[in-house]
Amino acid sequence: MRAHRAGLAAFLACILVLAGCTRETPQSAGGRHAWTQPNVLRLADIADPDSLDPLLSTMDLSYDLSSLIFSYLVVSDAHGKLIGDLATKVPTLANGGISTDGKTYTYHLRSGVVWHDGAPFTARDVAFSWRAIMSPRNNVLHREGYEEVASVATPDGHTVVVHLRRRYPPFVTQFFTTLQEGAKPVVPAHLLAAAPEINDVPFNAHPVGTGPFRFVRWDRGHQIVLEANPRYFRGRPKLDRIVLEIVPDMNTVATLLRTHEVDLAVTATPLVYSELRGADGLRETLTDWNAARLLMLDDVRPALRHPEVRQAIARAIDFPALIRDLTYGTGAPAHDILPPTSLGYVANPPYPYDPAAASALLEHNGWKLGRDGVRVKDGVRLELVMVIASAGDDQAFGVQLQQMLRTIGIRVVLKPYPYKGIYAYDGPIVKGTFDLALFRNTLEYDPDSTSTLSCAAFAPQGENEARFCDPHVDALERDGLATDDPHARAAIYREIGRLVHDEVAYIPLYRAQRPSVFNEDLRGYDPAPVAASWWDAYRWSI
Repeated sequence: MRAHRAGLAAFLACILVLAGCTRETPQSAGGRHAWTQPNVLRLADIADPDSLDPLLSTMDLSYDLSSLIFSYLVVSDAHGKLIGDLATKVPTLANGGISTDGKTYTYHLRSGVVWHDGAPFTARDVAFSWRAIMSPRNNVLHREGYEEVASVATPDGHTVVVHLRRRYPPFVTQFFTTLQEGAKPVVPAHLLAAAPEINDVPFNAHPVGTGPFRFVRWDRGHQIVLEANPRYFRGRPKLDRIVLEIVPDMNTVATLLRTHEVDLAVTATPLVYSELRGADGLRETLTDWNAARLLMLDDVRPALRHPEVRQAIARAIDFPALIRDLTYGTGAPAHDILPPTSLGYVANPPYPYDPAAASALLEHNGWKLGRDGVRVKDGVRLELVMVIASAGDDQAFGVQLQQMLRTIGIRVVLKPYPYKGIYAYDGPIVKGTFDLALFRNTLEYDPDSTSTLSCAAFAPQGENEARFCDPHVDALERDGLATDDPHARAAIYREIGRLVHDEVAYIPLYRAQRPSVFNEDLRGYDPAPVAASWWDAYRWSI
């Protein structure tokens, strides 16, 4: 799924005017730096959330904040391992949480959990939250997994039994988890059930959760304040308060970090990470992240239908140079269409950078060099349109790829669109009026790729925007959904990964890593590689 974080769309436009801002590092009496506010974490981001109800949001910032305010049934730890949150354990076949026919999931809930207003949390809240997501009256963007549910039963206050319409192995990774874009927590039935719809309720600006921090206030365009929840079920957080400062741009975020007026950037772009490495009093980390940058190919376009042409494009790209020069070293080689945490991940060999071999593939497919250096076949020039976002770093990536493909006789025309327009329902990607496109994708935790690879899922009916179609892959995807056995599924998705890699359905340019920059007094910050990454904020201290 495409990332919607505005900071990523603008980072190359940020020019850091930071010279001369370095301070000395005086220590306070408590061993902290003098600029650190004990037990108060100061965050910064460049935009207000669209809503503080993450069921309705389309912004990554809201998902981050939901990790602080709300709780989920299942979350991921820093190593990508699934662990129970409101659920005492993750349902599996082995522990009896998944029925042998794969159609019933049982969640056992923690006892003693209360909402921030003191009301008890019960199974009724889970059932209501599912109904709210599925209600056509509510403006919910992502319903993957939830729409597979036939009914939700609550035999008692601490048991939720979910009946599916069919066997659907990805379910446990999608139902009230933090694992992919559109992460959704459980919301309170006692505050929302009486509303005919939840799009315009006061709750959206004054949320009540069961998470480690409770909402205090939201000064729009300026600040959001949270305070420790003393009745949090994992124990009172070590921090007393979290303050999110809303600032105009990433240049300002970087300046506030350098001058120690904030402690952590919600999102540190690769450029900010690079510029602030080694800065006085700051730490920077690169951690795993289930995300990738892709060069999408529209495989049904006449010039791209043959795998040899797609393979030639892959061999013409100098992936290490892109990672070095344009991600500032924060990217990593991409070996699969899945994240490393996924079942069935396989470290396929990277496409070799070999322009001579790429040219030979094009020659073999009938594309001959013309007098101007552009290849021609049957009177048609090998000219491809690459759609890019008009803001951010797409232009830099587009120019580099344009030059690389020119060396093998492919002319690329860059066509910029506004960020929202490029992905709109009437935009070029959904309508299929492109040859190449640059994507940033959040990779699904479960390996099922039916929605993005199936012959029956071509956009706009589905999310197969590459319009890749291989009946063998389709058959394997069906096999992968026909069993809950993890070993059987892993073997199936390894084979899918190899096929898609060899046929070059699309080209992963690099696997993203999460860059973080923060006050070196902050302890315990260890983000998970998933969409809502702040899984253990109750353990942070400063």
